[in-house]
Amino acid sequence: MTVFSHNIIKQVLKQINIREYSAYSTKLKTNYQNEIIISCKNKKLNFYKNQLYDKLDNMQLASKGWTHNKSRGDYFTIHPNYDDFDKPNVKLEDIRVNPKLVEVLNKENISLATNYQTEAIPIVRSGKHVVLAAETGCGKTITYLIPIIEKLIACKNENGFNTPSALIIVPNRELAHQIGGVAKILGEYVNLNVKVVTGGKTKKLMLNPEFSDIDILIATPGAISKLSTVGIYKLNKVLHTVFDEADTLLDDSFTDKIETLAKRVSQSQMIFTSATLPRKFPDVFEPIIQNISYVKSPRLHRPLLNVNQKFLRLTRSGRPTYLLEIAKTIKSPLLIFSNKNATCDWISMFLREHGIKCTNINASMNYYIRIDHWQQFIKEDVNILSATDIGSRGLDTTQVKHVLNYDFPLYASDYIHRIGRVGRLGSVMDCKITNFITGTRDIKLVQQIESAIRTNTEIPNVDGNIKAIIQKRILKSLRESG
Repeated sequence: MTVFSHNIIKQVLKQINIREYSAYSTKLKTNYQNEIIISCKNKKLNFYKNQLYDKLDNMQLASKGWTHNKSRGDYFTIHPNYDDFDKPNVKLEDIRVNPKLVEVLNKENISLATNYQTEAIPIVRSGKHVVLAAETGCGKTITYLIPIIEKLIACKNENGFNTPSALIIVPNRELAHQIGGVAKILGEYVNLNVKVVTGGKTKKLMLNPEFSDIDILIATPGAISKLSTVGIYKLNKVLHTVFDEADTLLDDSFTDKIETLAKRVSQSQMIFTSATLPRKFPDVFEPIIQNISYVKSPRLHRPLLNVNQKFLRLTRSGRPTYLLEIAKTIKSPLLIFSNKNATCDWISMFLREHGIKCTNINASMNYYIRIDHWQQFIKEDVNILSATDIGSRGLDTTQVKHVLNYDFPLYASDYIHRIGRVGRLGSVMDCKITNFITGTRDIKLVQQIESAIRTNTEIPNVDGNIKAIIQKRILKSLRESG
C-alpha cells in the first residue's frame, strides 16, 4: 500500500445576546432565541436562531448592496451550529452490520453510524438501484462499501481472473486510490481482493496486462473503458456498480465513457453517490430511472452550519494583502481554492516569495508531481495547499481546519464541495471558511447562500453538470446578441 493511500485511509476511517432595535424588529416575528446565526458589520442585519420573516416583507440581506463600490470592506459571518451536524449515534450492531466488518471498523475507531448511514445501508443492502445524496464528509463511502462487502462475503467470487463482482467508478486518480485504500482495509480482513486501476499507465497495461482474482475494482472512467474494451477486464459478472461523485461523472464531459460502461454493467445494481443531486441522468439509464430509490440528507444543497463561514467584500487588488495576513498567522492546515490553474500556481509562488511554505495541485500538473504535493500536505510537511476544484471533490481532508476561497466559486455545486473539505466526520473542531467576494457574479451566489440560511431552505439551482451550464450560458449570450 502506498504512503499516499495509508495516510488518506487513516483519516477517512477515523472517524449576543440579542439586541432590541425598534424599526427593524417590527418587521420580524419575535419567536426566536438569543443564539446568533449570522452576524453582520451592520448589526441591524444580524440573524438569530428561530427568527422568522414575515412573507409580506422584503428580507434584508447583508450582501444586498455589495454591487456598490462603497460596500468594499463590508462582511458577514455565519456562525456554527453543532446541533446541525449528523453525529454518529447508532451502534453498527443495531443495523446488523456483518460481525467481521464490525470488528475491523472498531479497530479503526468506528463503532457508531450516523442517522443517514442507518437509513441508507439497509436500502443499498436490499439490492435496489439507489442515489445516495448527502453533504460532503458524512461517510457515504462506508455507507455503500459495508453492504457491498457483506454481499461479496456471502457469495465469494469465482468469476475467473480480472472479472470483478463490484465496480466503483470515480472521476479522478486521487479519489480512486483513497477509496481503494479504504476498500482494501475492509476487504483484506474478509479475504476479498481489491484492485485500483487509473489512467497514466493504460497503454502499458494493454501491452503487458496483469491478471488476478478481483472482487472489487476501483477505476477512473477512461482507464476502465479502454481496458474493458480490449477485454483485459471483463464486466459481465459485476453485481454492484458505484458511480462515486455522480454529479461529476454524469456531467456531459463524461457522457460517452459512462454510457459505454453502463451498458457493460447493465445487469448490476446501480449506486450513485454525490453531495449534489444529479439533475439529469444520461439516456442509457432510462430503463432504471423509475426504479431508483433516493436517500437524501435533510442538509442536502444547504450551506454547512457546523462550521464558521466568513464572507468579505473586497477588491481584486486587495486580496493578496488579506491572503498574506491569513497565511502568516495560520498554524493549522489551510486549503486555498482558486478557479484557474494560473491563479493556483501564482498563490503558491506568492506565499513562498514571502517565506511561507506552500504547495499546490491543479489539473495542468504532471500527475506524479500532483500526488507528491498532495502527500506533502496530507502528511503536514507543508501546512498550506493551493488548489483548483480538483481538490474539492471527494478527497478526505479531515486534517484541514481552514478553507479559503481566494476566488469565489462560479457555481453553487462547487461551493458545496469546497466547503465540505472541513466539518467532516472525524474532522478537527472549530473549522472555518473564509470567502473573498469581488465580482458581480460572486455577489449573486453569495446572496443565494445568505438567503438560503435566513429562510432555512436549499440553495437554488444547484447543478453539478458544469459543462451543460456553460453551454446554456453561451447559447443564451448568442441569442441575446442576435
